[in-house]
Amino acid sequence: MKLSSRKPVTLGEQRRNQRQYDRDHAPTLRTTFPQIATLQIELIFSDRTSMAPSSQSHAMFPPARAFFRFACPCFDCDGEFDLSSNVTTLAAGVKPASRTAASQLSCQGMRSRDRLTGARCPITLNWRIVMTRAEGTA
Repeated sequence: MKLSSRKPVTLGEQRRNQRQYDRDHAPTLRTTFPQIATLQIELIFSDRTSMAPSSQSHAMFPPARAFFRFACPCFDCDGEFDLSSNVTTLAAGVKPASRTAASQLSCQGMRSRDRLTGARCPITLNWRIVMTRAEGTA
């Protein structure tokens, strides 16, 4: 009987699996931030060395998972962008009914082709979060 060889799980696969597990087990937006009616997250990527990956837009409503970590869009990069603290800060502010925050982050991951040189991923994220408060919340 021949046993199938099993490839070892790479660090990137472990991180993807952990991110998926964390997303699946995150509480809902309604539970974590009851004051939020809608949350719009816009991700615009730029690449200093080649064509940039496509932009992303995420519309979140109360039943959505309160999970704000996004994988680097480069398939061979192990990095991610964590906007959790930015959402928490925005949600903690009082009034007005609609609030916006924006900034820029650089990917701290590494692409598989750059493992030998140790060069960081060249992706930069320009993000924008637009939050609308639920009626009746301060």
